[in-house]
Amino acid sequence: MSSALTDLFPHPIVQAPMAGGVSVPRLAAAVSEAGGLGFLAAGYKTADGMYQEIKQLRSLTTRPFGVNLFMPQPEYADKAAVDVYAHQLAGEATWYETELGDPDSGREDGYDAKLSVLLDNPVKVASFHFGIPTPEVLDSLRRAGTFTLVTVTTVEEALAVERAGADAVIAQGVEAGGHQGTHRDLPEHDGAGLGLLSLVAQIRETVNLPIVAAGGLMRGSQIAAALAAGASAA
Repeated sequence: MSSALTDLFPHPIVQAPMAGGVSVPRLAAAVSEAGGLGFLAAGYKTADGMYQEIKQLRSLTTRPFGVNLFMPQPEYADKAAVDVYAHQLAGEATWYETELGDPDSGREDGYDAKLSVLLDNPVKVASFHFGIPTPEVLDSLRRAGTFTLVTVTTVEEALAVERAGADAVIAQGVEAGGHQGTHRDLPEHDGAGLGLLSLVAQIRETVNLPIVAAGGLMRGSQIAAALAAGASAA
């Protein structure tokens, strides 16, 4: 296994970058200071909001940390069907005195602007969720001194990440809370994912990249099992 990733932190523990406000700079700094790899979640934030958190984290620790970005999402939905559904929900929205969300508002998540920030102000590690950056983006980050990881949920996704040129994969099992970082949002695949240990073992046999295991890990014994299955960190 490559030591380029694990040389960045003495303990093989990576803090999950939980988007939505949980992964604050103080948490990431505490993890990095304790010898793991702390992570900031850039998802649902503006590029400037992400940059301000990076600056705050750098004031709290000099140790390596990572930043996680959401990949832009293609348009899968039938717009007419979404409009009909919005009309059906309109009465309920009025009842609760709330506005319906914009279904197009989160598809890009400021991806290009956030990439520009990370290229101008490189961090040690960047990870990507819900898809794969282009080989050009991965190469640009590598030249900036950033180690790149991409979340995968199948062996096929891991092979695609290896072909694209990322430095490592995050193998996320079906145990992952909230949602998995699949590369295509297909309802027919819901509940059909692999368990983490099986996924790590299969990727280890197929892909020549370091693996970070993720999904439902809460205890030291679970981390030990993931490492035994072939992960470099968890």
